[in-house]
Amino acid sequence: MSNPSRTSSTVATALKVLRLLADNAGSMGITEVARSLDISKSKAHLMLATLLEQGFVERGSGSSYQLGLTAFEVGSAVPDAARFGGNLIAPMRTLADLSGEAVSLAVLRNRDAIIIQRFETKHVLRAEIGVGTRMPLISCASGKFLLAHMGEEQLDSLYPDEALPPVSRNSIRTKSELKLLLPDIRRNRYALNDEEYAEGIAGIATGIADGSGRYIAALSIAGPSSRFHSELWIDPLIEAAQKMTELSASR
Repeated sequence: MSNPSRTSSTVATALKVLRLLADNAGSMGITEVARSLDISKSKAHLMLATLLEQGFVERGSGSSYQLGLTAFEVGSAVPDAARFGGNLIAPMRTLADLSGEAVSLAVLRNRDAIIIQRFETKHVLRAEIGVGTRMPLISCASGKFLLAHMGEEQLDSLYPDEALPPVSRNSIRTKSELKLLLPDIRRNRYALNDEEYAEGIAGIATGIADGSGRYIAALSIAGPSSRFHSELWIDPLIEAAQKMTELSASR
């Protein structure tokens, strides 16, 4: 048993807030957090404001809060076997085995798509690409898919200028060019990457939705552009994503 005199009640409360948000789907308001933890609203507000500043929580709708991706990034230090296991990633593993290529799951974080799970090909695609890697949204298939399914106001807030930040010599250069691609991505249900993140790498991505139909992640396959043919993997990719969507919605 821990010695109460050698622990911090403030840290303990902050961790209880994180656990509470993790155990409750969606988001929670200050009053709900205070009531659930039997603390004052002022203390709940202080805890949430501090966690927000550090990126462990994010604002949801209105004045509610939800877990932020920094909480995931800390959790990503846990060994692979304990991370994102279970039935949810089984379709990813099957797709990786079928394709023999790198299969990744990524989520939106500001202007980046951050990889939260990955099955690597036996021939490592790029040593610097793995769980925790941030790829600019405009330069990867997962990012472009996620951009295609956000509101125009959100997109404009991410990229207020016409000129886009340079990523590689093949990445999209202007916001107008980007916006021209988005209707086709929505219609086709997938996005492509042709050496836009890194030379020699091509990929294709589609989305994974929650129970409300909102896309919460992107699933992708990528391989060397010399041998990777995206059109061969459209149906298997969409099928795997649909299975993951069903599993996600049933949790």
